Amino acid sequence: MFNHLQKYGWNADLESTFQNSVNEKNELIPARVLSVHRTNYELITESGEIVAEITGNRLKDVDVYSKPIVGDWVAVSLGARDNANIIEEILPRRTILERRRAHSDTEVQIMATNVDTAVIVQSLAQDFNVNRLERVLTQLTDTNIKPLIVLNKVDLIDNIFKIHEDMESISSNVPVIYSSFETGEGLSDIHNFLKPGETVVFIGSSGVGKSSIINTMLDEERQQLTGEVSDWSGKGKHTTTARKLFLLDNDVIVIDTPGTREFGLTVGDEVLNQNFEIIENLALQCKFRNCNHDKEPECAVKNALESGELQQELFNNYKKLQEEIKK
Repeated sequence: MFNHLQKYGWNADLESTFQNSVNEKNELIPARVLSVHRTNYELITESGEIVAEITGNRLKDVDVYSKPIVGDWVAVSLGARDNANIIEEILPRRTILERRRAHSDTEVQIMATNVDTAVIVQSLAQDFNVNRLERVLTQLTDTNIKPLIVLNKVDLIDNIFKIHEDMESISSNVPVIYSSFETGEGLSDIHNFLKPGETVVFIGSSGVGKSSIINTMLDEERQQLTGEVSDWSGKGKHTTTARKLFLLDNDVIVIDTPGTREFGLTVGDEVLNQNFEIIENLALQCKFRNCNHDKEPECAVKNALESGELQQELFNNYKKLQEEIKK
C-alpha cells in the first residue's frame, strides 16, 4: 500500500486494479491528477508532485473521456520518453461529474472524477436561484456523488422565511446549510459534513464564497482568498481560474472549480423524472401513460397545479429541463 497516496484517496481496491490490470511489468507508478494544463498534467505520487504528459493516440483523441481529468488515478512511467514522465493509463473512474458546455447542444465537459461529495454554493445576496439548484441536482442523480447545498451570506438577507418557501421544491433528502462569514453561522456544519479521505468538489458562480469556505479549513491560506466585495452588490472577483485538487489540513480532498453559472444537462428523461419525484408520482395517476400534462383530459398533474398541490414554478422548470434534454 502507498501510504502517502492514501491521504489522496488511494485504497485497497485501487491497489488491486493497479497491480492486476495496469502494472504487469512493474515499470509504472500510481498517481492522482492535481491539475490539467494545455500540454501537461500536475500529479501527486508517493514521492511527491511531478509533471507528466500524454502522447500517441490519447494526445490526438478528440474524445473527452479518453484524456486525464482532475481527480483521475493514472499509471505513470517516469522519464519514459526524452526524460519526460508519461501517463500511460487511466484507472477506471468511480464517479464522473460532467456537464454540457454552455451554448452547445452536444459538447460535454468533464469537470472532475472520483468525487464523493459535490458542495453546491450559492450566495443569498447575489445569485440565489432554485432552478439552478434543481439543474445541478438533476445532473448529480445516479452519479453516486452526494450533494450538499450551501446558501451563503445569510446575514445579508432580511426575509429568510421567503428563502425557506422557495427551497420547498428541493428534495428533503438533500442537506442544506445556511452560512455566513460575518457571523460564523453554518461554517462548523460544513466542516463536520466533509469527512477526511473524501474527495469534495465545490460548484458555484464567482464570488459566492467557495474559496472562502475552503480557507476556513486551512491553517495556512494555500488557496487564494476571494476578492473583496464592494458596494454590497455581492459580486466578488473571480480568483479560481483552473480546477485544482489539493489536500486540506483536516485531510479532506478538495477540488476547487472556476465560477460555474451555467450547468447544461447530459442526463436522460428517466433521471429527470427521478429527480422531480412529486411530478413523477402524480404522472402515474394520469389517465394516459404518455400524458404530456398539457391538453389531455383527466391529467393528475394539471389537477395538482390547479389545486396548489404542485407549484407552477416547479412544473415550469421541469418542462424547461425536459425540453433541454430532448435537444
